[in-house]
Amino acid sequence: MRTVLVLLALVAVLTAKVIRMETKKTESLRAKMIKQGTYHDFLQKMHLARANSPMVFATGSQPFIDYYDDFYLGNITLGTPPQTFMIVLDTGSSNLWVIDAACKSQACHGYPDSNYTKHQFNTAASSTYVAETKKFSIEYGSGSCKGHLATDVLGFGGLTVQKQEFGVANSIAEVFGYQPVDG
Repeated sequence: MRTVLVLLALVAVLTAKVIRMETKKTESLRAKMIKQGTYHDFLQKMHLARANSPMVFATGSQPFIDYYDDFYLGNITLGTPPQTFMIVLDTGSSNLWVIDAACKSQACHGYPDSNYTKHQFNTAASSTYVAETKKFSIEYGSGSCKGHLATDVLGFGGLTVQKQEFGVANSIAEVFGYQPVDG
């Protein structure tokens, strides 16, 4: 049986069509503008546009932590007074969630052999916390989490969002219990 499978795989490889696609590396718009000498003018126009805009623009700074080339981590705060969490800065997801202090599973506390203690969100300790009735559930390639939605004050990189909606997870995948992530 194994020989037949190997032969079928070999036939499939030999008869497969190969599609070639040409790829090209291009410079970023910023790099092109710097080469053309127009980047400084562009920045000045953007600064003037922001100054004359009714919209409020803010800037901040946040160091990133590279976790073994797998993902990047950063600190946020939630609540009043602020509680600190280390979260995955996932550009492939627009969802923010943190672990609920009411979660009792070992994954929510961090496994002892991982050397990572989880920071859990104590909703009762925040005077600005507002629970919502809406539930959330997220499936990632590496695991899942679920809980309910809420709003509270978020701090990130020196910026503050007064009413940020986020998930309060009362169940997280086992894999997260071995990683240095609180959300």
